[in-house]
Amino acid sequence: MHSDFGNDEELPSLLWGLDPIFSAYTKLYIKDILEIKESKHIPGIFFYNSHPISKVDVFGTVVLTREKDHFYTYGVDDGTGVISCTCWKNIRPNEGLPTGISAHQTVSGGLNIAEQLRKLQEHEQKNSKLDIGDVIQVRGQIKVFRGQREVVAQSYKVKKSAMCQYRLRD
Repeated sequence: MHSDFGNDEELPSLLWGLDPIFSAYTKLYIKDILEIKESKHIPGIFFYNSHPISKVDVFGTVVLTREKDHFYTYGVDDGTGVISCTCWKNIRPNEGLPTGISAHQTVSGGLNIAEQLRKLQEHEQKNSKLDIGDVIQVRGQIKVFRGQREVVAQSYKVKKSAMCQYRLRD
């Protein structure tokens, strides 16, 4: 198939939506994310083998953790390079209970709804923190922040690998 666009020319943005890779999370090595060319016309769009890309799927090991007030920053290494991944905290100000439910209301079995909601939020905060050595999958958008490329996570999760799992028995 012959293309009218050379390697240095960008595909017109009107055609980007026709490329199935454009709207999908593209699995890329970190080295490729750090090296791909950014669009000259629209920031946040990158070209990998002439395909427009904005969302990536990265799999690697956490090698750096940093916590700020509203987000975590994780350094993720897949063996080809290291990239910073920003994971925003789900901070919920004391929004209280949903309308129509009082703080002292209990459900069948004697459970206090306010207490259960508080426990759920504590559990969510505790489990959203990652440690160095965790193997994670991050899905998000490529962004340039202070001249460095990073992935701003829309979702992330710890992956358990059969190679990494073992259990010591007494």
